Amino acid sequence: MHPTFEGGQTPLFKRLPKRGFKNTVHETPMLPINLGKLQDFVDMGRLSTERTLTMKDLVEAGVATMSSVKHGMKLLAKGKERLRSPLKLEVSRASQSAIEALEAVGGEVTTVHFNRLALRALLKPHKFDLLPKRARPPPKLLPYYTNYKNRGYLSLEAQLKSMNLQLGNLAVSDEKRKE
Repeated sequence: MHPTFEGGQTPLFKRLPKRGFKNTVHETPMLPINLGKLQDFVDMGRLSTERTLTMKDLVEAGVATMSSVKHGMKLLAKGKERLRSPLKLEVSRASQSAIEALEAVGGEVTTVHFNRLALRALLKPHKFDLLPKRARPPPKLLPYYTNYKNRGYLSLEAQLKSMNLQLGNLAVSDEKRKE
């Protein structure tokens, strides 16, 4: 006879209520990146302020290791009082206070969705013969990336801004051709 057998009545483990649930299979822990740390890397000369910095640039500068970026990076506002450089960043997520602090010094943040394949293609493009297209966010995350408050890349304001930049670049290139 098994030691937990209770004579045919409902066993104790079935009479107790179930508590808690952790969906660890689908969790996506973001790597935290602080504004103060980014300013330190700009001061050391490892990060440039002239162009838009992606997660690949942050990994190459040594802000994070390639193996630690599993689901993307989240920009946090720790050290925002030290921030002086107007950075243009493209990260997976960003806190509201980090967005406000970065825009206060003249920078800008764009939050972009990367699935596992797109993130791998961004970080290790040499492993691909043909770079895959970036996937759209799943329906659960779509409201985050379509909201301009989060500076999502699918928001109408962000798309209009990028179109204006592209149209401005076309106008400049047309003027150069005429000269």
